[in-house]
Amino acid sequence: MQSQLLSARHAASLPQQTLSDTLGVAARTLRDWEKGYDTPSLKHLITWADALGFRLVVVDSLGSADQEVVEAEDGEPFERHEMRRLTRPLWTRRKARKLSQGDLALLLGVSRASVQRWEDADKFPRPIALIAWAGRLECSVELDRVTSENDRPQPGREEA
Repeated sequence: MQSQLLSARHAASLPQQTLSDTLGVAARTLRDWEKGYDTPSLKHLITWADALGFRLVVVDSLGSADQEVVEAEDGEPFERHEMRRLTRPLWTRRKARKLSQGDLALLLGVSRASVQRWEDADKFPRPIALIAWAGRLECSVELDRVTSENDRPQPGREEA
């Protein structure tokens, strides 16, 4: 994902400093993410993708992105809404497989409380944990280009 976002920044002829200012991070931090020296938090990854016209999506084993609409709550920060949108299909898949939160936690090597906080979007998992979570449920997390403003959620945005 990081290399895709780097390519998207280059394609948009967007200077690294401009993007880092938009994201509220140091240019060095963005450079480290783009080179793979460091990994952004999930909140930063969501914001980074959005700034370049992408969003994270859960994709099933056949390559179809989940299309379930998750309405924004009043005053909800953009990143939390996106996290709820990502966790909904994962929760649905866990339930369909009759896995408890504890069972999933054992598969992921985390606590049941962590899975509960992730599903409730009370805490953001690390990106690698989100990818592992999706993988255990036979799907993946990928970038999808936002093709119109109708594809973009409209919740309130949290100020940095």
